[in-house]
Amino acid sequence: MVATLVLAPASASARPPLPPGFIGISPQSPVSAREFSLMAEAGISSVRLPLFWNAVEPKSPSYAKPNWSNLDDEVSLAAEAGIRVMVVVTASPPWVAPETIDLPVRTGFQRQAWARFLREAAQRYGPLGSFWSEHTKLPFLPIRTWEIWNEENLVTWAREPNPTEYATLLRIAGRTLHRVDSGSQVLIGGFFGQPLQIPPNVGSDTFLRGIYRAGNVKPYFDGVALHPYVANADGMGHQLTVLRRIMNAHGDRATPLYVTELGWGSAAGPTRWEVGVQGQANELNRSFALLSANRVRWNVRGAWWFSWSDEGGTCLFCGSAGLLTTKREAKPSWYRFNEWTGGDAAIVPRARLSTLQAEEEERSSAKSSSTKKRAAGSSRSPKTRSATARTAAALVNRSSPASSRTSSSSSPTR
Repeated sequence: MVATLVLAPASASARPPLPPGFIGISPQSPVSAREFSLMAEAGISSVRLPLFWNAVEPKSPSYAKPNWSNLDDEVSLAAEAGIRVMVVVTASPPWVAPETIDLPVRTGFQRQAWARFLREAAQRYGPLGSFWSEHTKLPFLPIRTWEIWNEENLVTWAREPNPTEYATLLRIAGRTLHRVDSGSQVLIGGFFGQPLQIPPNVGSDTFLRGIYRAGNVKPYFDGVALHPYVANADGMGHQLTVLRRIMNAHGDRATPLYVTELGWGSAAGPTRWEVGVQGQANELNRSFALLSANRVRWNVRGAWWFSWSDEGGTCLFCGSAGLLTTKREAKPSWYRFNEWTGGDAAIVPRARLSTLQAEEEERSSAKSSSTKKRAAGSSRSPKTRSATARTAAALVNRSSPASSRTSSSSSPTR
């Protein structure tokens, strides 16, 4: 039997209320103090930030101290704005594995290093963390939610997607983080919902079943994350329904789903994730309406929009994925977003629609041929391997939250 999806009415007055903090943001570049303040005024109380292992420990801690300064900066700024941070932990350092996209589980050394890194991260940012004892004047907003890896069912983020290896990664993470903070929420890293090229990628449903088949995983995770990148919002429902059925069948009816990335670009093509200026606003509204109407049935705990602002050259649609332009001017999607969060949309200047559309069309035309070639690549994800590589490498040298999370480096992430 095919489940019927309920789509909430478009009018704000008819919308089922969303729980406080249900809608968050997943920025694709470091966030400044001003932007954290704007996020808070936009009704955002949760931000998803990357914790790149290779950025904190580019060298073995036997030879160099871990450098937590970049995440320290963003956690501080987020706390000052009253925004709680959740992190997605990924990117093996070169002294652990040949590539950042190698899961660190194949040797005893790798497994021990992974456990130690997570333990130290939780001991720094968790409820009893040293970061908070060193920053007593900050609002106390410890990190309690840890997403373990990112899109591990794609070759973009895992060189050889393997649910059995991922289950090992997850067991170590859950055991370690729960020991440090028994109330921590450990999430299975956000699956890319429906890859177009299988193999080498693995569908989210197949991958989740494989994790369960690996055995002895249920005590070690508290939620399952999904990135339902689809051509239109209607496609989200099928992906969430399938994962919920798998979880229910394995006795995890009470375990929530998390939509830790969700978004469309405002460019006018050529990829299926680029739907135009008004299309982006419409799909945002429709996707939130779908989640609002069905969140109890699917047991969805929250959704994080990707992304805050446009960032050029980092993935197939990242250049137009933001609610705001690169000049931090509001697109139509910004106003829809604030209708759902109850935020103050007037806090940023409105982008001139005619100018925005012309810029998006020009950008789309210029990149059309190269994008089609990239979209035909191995992952068929909106984020390509080269883009995935750039960010983690750039973070090693990032000196302030205002600098870019991307670089021209060719080494692994977004």
